[in-house]
Amino acid sequence: MAQTAGAIGVVLLLVGALMFVLTSRQESRALNSELGQVLAMAEDVDDPPPGQVLAQRTAGTDAVEVTPSASPELVRVLDDALRRQPGRFDTDAGDDHPVRVLVAHRPDGSRWAVAADLAPLRERQGQLGVALLVAELAGLAGALVAAALLARRAVAPLAAALTLQRRFVADASHELRTPLTVLHTRAQMIARRARAQPVEQLTDQLDQLVADTRALGEVVDDLLVSAAAEQEPPPDTVVDLAEVAREVVASMSAYARERDVELRVEVEATAPVRGAQVALRRALTALVDNALGHVSAGGHVRVRVRHRPGCVAAEVVDDGVGLDPAEADRLFERFAHGTAGTGRRFGLGLALAQQVAQAHRGSLEVTGAHGRGATFTLLLPLA
Repeated sequence: MAQTAGAIGVVLLLVGALMFVLTSRQESRALNSELGQVLAMAEDVDDPPPGQVLAQRTAGTDAVEVTPSASPELVRVLDDALRRQPGRFDTDAGDDHPVRVLVAHRPDGSRWAVAADLAPLRERQGQLGVALLVAELAGLAGALVAAALLARRAVAPLAAALTLQRRFVADASHELRTPLTVLHTRAQMIARRARAQPVEQLTDQLDQLVADTRALGEVVDDLLVSAAAEQEPPPDTVVDLAEVAREVVASMSAYARERDVELRVEVEATAPVRGAQVALRRALTALVDNALGHVSAGGHVRVRVRHRPGCVAAEVVDDGVGLDPAEADRLFERFAHGTAGTGRRFGLGLALAQQVAQAHRGSLEVTGAHGRGATFTLLLPLA
């Protein structure tokens, strides 16, 4: 930005200097032309134009006639000028009084000289210089503003990229926490049972462990796709939301048992919606994780998928500490969290669930009260 403003300032300075020189030369030439006309038309020295003084020396004599109003110093300057060859020169007539003198010889042998006060010309040149300086300063200020705007516009893509990067890191840290916790819990359970049971009896649990690792990889893939094309609509494929709910509950059941919380699923036969299965599972997982974090030991969490007119509703109901209805809207803000609950919450899960709902042309609703649990409802159009 400083280099751009400096370059513009140099250009303005050069243009201003050129304008000053050209304008000053034009005014100087105009004054020379005026003095030439005065000498060509002068018949005597008594009535010169304002600000000018005439002098004449008749041929064959040394007598010099000078305009009566001329000062002694100016008379001396004109007397000296009449002794010179025809031409023009600038000099000082005393008391810092600059004058321009033009000398001409006529065919009859007489010599004429006219002196003009240069103070008005110098004053106009000074005013011109000040005006150009003010214009250059204003132009430089405008250049600085323009450079700042251009610089801001130039770095806007970089700022957007950094914002997207921070959001991706935040989303990844939150979204990977729950699958990793479930994976760690299941691995601990298998390790404990492996010491007391034959390996053949652990097949189902090992299959669940493999499924959890696959789900973890899908979460990473979904985060990458979301970061690369956050504004693109989800794919137009039919997804059974009831099956997604079963998968989420099966995946998080071990985590719920570890917290001594009953996690159950109640679904109808099928609940077809259109969208991305991985993203919908991410949203339901975030809602279940939020519920488990706000239910005490011995509590209950229900995942219900039901048909409603024109849509499918996936409800995550808990009997935990509840919530303040006044905080309901704020819970969907990124990094915001309620004042109740003992679970480790970073305020991203609900915001991401709402983002998924909106991307699927649906919505996310919440109801609840202090000490009476909460219900989060994901509403999606029926396929």
